[in-house]
Amino acid sequence: MIFGGLCAAIVLLLIIAVAFIAYTGRGLDKESKTYADAAVVAIASQWNEQDLTDRASPQFMATVKDPADLDRVVGVWRTLGPLKKYDGSKGEANINLGPHGRTITAVYVPRVEFDQNSARIKISLIKSDGAWKILGFYVAPDSFPNPAAAKPNI
Repeated sequence: MIFGGLCAAIVLLLIIAVAFIAYTGRGLDKESKTYADAAVVAIASQWNEQDLTDRASPQFMATVKDPADLDRVVGVWRTLGPLKKYDGSKGEANINLGPHGRTITAVYVPRVEFDQNSARIKISLIKSDGAWKILGFYVAPDSFPNPAAAKPNI
């Protein structure tokens, strides 16, 4: 009898937890997508390095060992020209529970068109202290006029 009640309580708690995560997840998807779309448009419109660093997470900035490297990468992206067409992104937010607590991340991939080329951008986000920040920003042009330019990504 006690075992049955305990099992029922555990099942009820699992159902509540799944429902809470599903409800919270939809909200996180919406807010992270809004942030990702706005960030990509702001950064890619004129390829302003400051637009990227203003939105960057501490983890992202920790990977930038030399500011000249970031300037070089953004310079390569500038060869695409300014943003011409943006149709939104596809992706989702994720809640990860680990030994250090809860981590909320999101990944979105929009297809974009620029003056000189089209590309896919992969933007990774992390939510920290209630705010979304960029964890990673990858630009994959459909073709490169200069093969040496294919490498830079952050």
